[in-house]
Amino acid sequence: MEKIVVGYDGSPQAKRALEKAKTISEKFGSKIYVVHVIDTAVLSLSDMFASPSVLESLREKAKQLIQEALSIAGPGAEGKVLEGDPAHEIVKFAKDVGASLIVVGARGLSTIRRILMGSVSSRVVQESPVDVLIVKS
Repeated sequence: MEKIVVGYDGSPQAKRALEKAKTISEKFGSKIYVVHVIDTAVLSLSDMFASPSVLESLREKAKQLIQEALSIAGPGAEGKVLEGDPAHEIVKFAKDVGASLIVVGARGLSTIRRILMGSVSSRVVQESPVDVLIVKS
């Protein structure tokens, strides 16, 4: 297990996922890649959200979240801000770096929301050719 990709959004679930990835990394000597994905589908819902200032604000917040995550992950970890569909971009990034594991946090979505939108973690499981660890609260 040389490389681990962690999806990180700053939520308590994502922090637990990162802590679990760090534990695995310490045991197996794995490299951790932390990714935050700016969901551009949300931005396309309205011109108001798609403005350059909103996108720049989201990019700044994403950089802050990556720095926070890297301070938790420790030395040797790398961070990356991506844009697009979160599940797809996490899986694509994992393929690009040759990861053997993706770690994401589970979210407690309501039944209606899960039916309408799905969850990033369940979509990562469906799309990923490598193992996925979903860390619950």
